[in-house]
Amino acid sequence: MKGNGMIKNKGMQFFLCLILAASTALCRAAGPEEVHKNLEISVNRSSKAGIETKKWTEERELLIQELQDLELKDAWIQFQVERTQRYLLSEEKNIAVLQENLAQAGKTQNTLAPFLEVLYLDLENHVRSDLPFAGEERNRRLAFIRASLDDPDARLSDKFGRLLDAIQIESDYGYSVDIAQAVVEDMKGGPGQVFVFRLGRLGLFRLSEADSHFQKYTRSMGEWQEIFKPDIGELKKAMEIARKKRVTTVVELPLGSHAGQGERGGGI
Repeated sequence: MKGNGMIKNKGMQFFLCLILAASTALCRAAGPEEVHKNLEISVNRSSKAGIETKKWTEERELLIQELQDLELKDAWIQFQVERTQRYLLSEEKNIAVLQENLAQAGKTQNTLAPFLEVLYLDLENHVRSDLPFAGEERNRRLAFIRASLDDPDARLSDKFGRLLDAIQIESDYGYSVDIAQAVVEDMKGGPGQVFVFRLGRLGLFRLSEADSHFQKYTRSMGEWQEIFKPDIGELKKAMEIARKKRVTTVVELPLGSHAGQGERGGGI
């Protein structure tokens, strides 16, 4: 076995020697110029390979950077998608609530709109049957509310609010006093200036500037009735109290339903 190994080693050494000898012979045969040329070709090849390697390395870095950017963009898109999905889910819930509210609002409108008409009719009847004062102002207010109720573009809340304001104003008339001047043509003695005195809704009186006529409006009869002249002093006293020109005191005015000739009313 050892002998065979030695023979193989010697054969290998001999083969290498032959290759070296052949290479040396070729180099001697080629000459220096040929060797230099071959070396130059090898160097150029090596340089070209290095340039291509560098270029490939740069391209590889660019590809890696691009891949990282794409991964970041993909992560951002996923985040945006998840956030949008959450937003859409929230909006779907809001839409469901809005739809329910709209349905309830529709039911409320169908109920409230006729109710407003009933309120307006009551208000209109009240004004028509009430004491005849501030007629122009009150009729103008009724016309405004009527136009508002008939306006299809007006909000139901606005209609309701305006109607409540008018009802409140009418209610306040019952707790206030007012003195105004007016020109009438049905007073005895011909047309002329009169003072109209409203005591809440308890009574409505008018007194001529010459203090010659004193009348009270009778709601049940719907007309003005003449009052005894001695009551003029009490009426003037009440008017001075209303104007805050006299200390509040007790006065007697004809407040009864039929305080006509020869009849006295209650004290205030």
